[in-house]
Amino acid sequence: MELYLQHNTIESFIKSCSNINLAWASLIVEECVRLGFTYFCIAPGSRSSPLALSATGHPLTKCISCYDERSLGFHALGYGRGSRKPAVVITSSGTAVSNLLPSVNHFGTFVRYFFNLPPPGDRINARMVLTTLDSAAYYAMQAPQGPVHINCAFREPLDYTNQHWNVDCLLGLDKWFKNSEPYTKYVRMKTVSALGNYSCSVMEVLEIIEKAEQGLLLVGAIHTDEDMWAVALLARHLSWPVATDILSGLRLRKVVNSLPGLDKSILFIDHIDQILLSESAKNWIRPDVIVQIGSRITSKRVGMFLETSFPSSYILIDRHPCRHDPSHVVTHRIQANVAEFAARLCRCTFQRKRSRWTEFLTILNSVVCQEIMFQIHAKCSLTEPYVAHVIGESLYGDAVMFVGNSMVIRDLDMFGNGWMDYTTNGNNVMTHHFPDFVGTVVAGNRGASGIDGLISTAVGFAVGSNKHVFCVVGDISFLHDTNGLALLNQRAWRKPMTIIVVNNHGGAIFSLLPVAKTTSPQILEKFFYTSHDISISKLCAAHRVKHFLVQTKAELHDALVKSNMEQVDCVVEINNSIDSNAEFHRFMSMFSNYSTSQYLGYLLGVPRFKNEVDAMPVDRIDAVEYMLYRIQLSAPRTSGLSDGRFIHEGFVLKLRVEDNIVGFGEVCLYHFTILLFTCILHFFANIGCN
Repeated sequence: MELYLQHNTIESFIKSCSNINLAWASLIVEECVRLGFTYFCIAPGSRSSPLALSATGHPLTKCISCYDERSLGFHALGYGRGSRKPAVVITSSGTAVSNLLPSVNHFGTFVRYFFNLPPPGDRINARMVLTTLDSAAYYAMQAPQGPVHINCAFREPLDYTNQHWNVDCLLGLDKWFKNSEPYTKYVRMKTVSALGNYSCSVMEVLEIIEKAEQGLLLVGAIHTDEDMWAVALLARHLSWPVATDILSGLRLRKVVNSLPGLDKSILFIDHIDQILLSESAKNWIRPDVIVQIGSRITSKRVGMFLETSFPSSYILIDRHPCRHDPSHVVTHRIQANVAEFAARLCRCTFQRKRSRWTEFLTILNSVVCQEIMFQIHAKCSLTEPYVAHVIGESLYGDAVMFVGNSMVIRDLDMFGNGWMDYTTNGNNVMTHHFPDFVGTVVAGNRGASGIDGLISTAVGFAVGSNKHVFCVVGDISFLHDTNGLALLNQRAWRKPMTIIVVNNHGGAIFSLLPVAKTTSPQILEKFFYTSHDISISKLCAAHRVKHFLVQTKAELHDALVKSNMEQVDCVVEINNSIDSNAEFHRFMSMFSNYSTSQYLGYLLGVPRFKNEVDAMPVDRIDAVEYMLYRIQLSAPRTSGLSDGRFIHEGFVLKLRVEDNIVGFGEVCLYHFTILLFTCILHFFANIGCN
């Protein structure tokens, strides 16, 4: 940087470079900065020295280093996810660059663009270096965005050694030297279409959506607040049931009004995965039109359902042309900006239809939601579904989440609390929000669905997003990327991170797969679970990272509060076991299946379910009145349905049945919901289900 400051202009600086290698490297770094690429990830190496010296010497760059190129590649990936612009990775030749391949695969099939620069020489016009950088940048930023590779064939000298070179190779750069813009500007013409100027194919899609009787809006991974906002507006406009993936940003929602409650105009079906455990529900939920926004869906159960649901139309919208259609069911593929597509549909007038199918699906979701909440909180021990259910409540202020693969992302998708009370936090206003809720940004590496490089990616995501990141990973994922702790230690240009490690001492996901039913315990332990007794606390100590070990719900709550208050990087280790985790997951699945089947059976008038309700001693409920009460406590409840808040709440009920008999009582939120559904079912029974 001192060398830069000794010169008044970039022209004088480059012309003063001691050799042609440093001149070319300086041109490359300067053009990157002009393109907006100011974050450099530098791996130590000899052959890349000119680039490293130029990057660290530029006054507008931010540089980070790591001894592990693999971690550095994932770190750059995370930065790109958080900032929505590329990081620049500098490595030496040989196996160093090969270690970037795992992170490249997470973008897609290798690189979007490759160029092999010739060895620097003053007989080559330097403009070629700039136009090559600009072309690579254009490819990197086009949909689908991804990595590009420029090979720089530096020869000796690789340092500041003086070696004469002819500055005539800089001819034609006068204008570039005088401004601060890239040499070549790529201009994309944007097609503007008025509402009445749609193509025939778009008009066909609008007609399909308008005529849908049982439409389902499926929301996959969304990466920006703008797209989240647009999709939520579209969901409200269509009045369709909305199934949101954990990476959509709309799966975990924070209530911001004074009285927590659902936004009635958006029919979120948060627990579609658990509803589909029921065979009767799977056979009954048959949408005639599915509109999917965003890339692939996390839930394998939902994916298998899509293979057999056979809607008459399946419309997929994403900003890139790549195919996300593993089930081969997409009938209309629209390449468009999500926000633009949603805005255009919102200009159209659709007749709002609240069919019996929609109402029943909403009821089933509420039933499963309450069942999950009751079972999770009723269990005294700290379970992995409990962690997934409550972790969103720890995202204070502008905090966001980065979630690993394997079990943790599936648990969040299945058991995450869709509605969280966010009214008690003072500084929690986001730019885009509804009157009732805001979404929660959740990011992850789903390109190859692997467990490699997750800590490194999360640290990069924290730098790029400039937000407090909660990273949730499993123990095997954590052990697979302990070099990421070296990046965590370089606390620069980011807010604190909280890394939550769900440690069941092995690969718990295999205990829930079919292989666990047919394989001996010894083989499972050694070759699938990869059971271990590695001390995560000692690994953290080696990297000087704060560590909390939690084994109870109260300890988890305290650790998360401390991590937020102390504003330091920390690892929260949640101790569990594979067997207990598998048992509780099976327990949860059983109850979700049973509850869904029971309620759906009665709603559809299946005799065996109808008889069970008709056998109740009360034939008719004439009226129900209720009043919500809330009592402030000095500490969270230690029994019953406790969600960690310092309150006790419930309902005082007034129930009037036949012969004007009136009774009073008090119930908790869960049992109030069950009673309310019972009243609804009696209403359907009395008027019929036509």
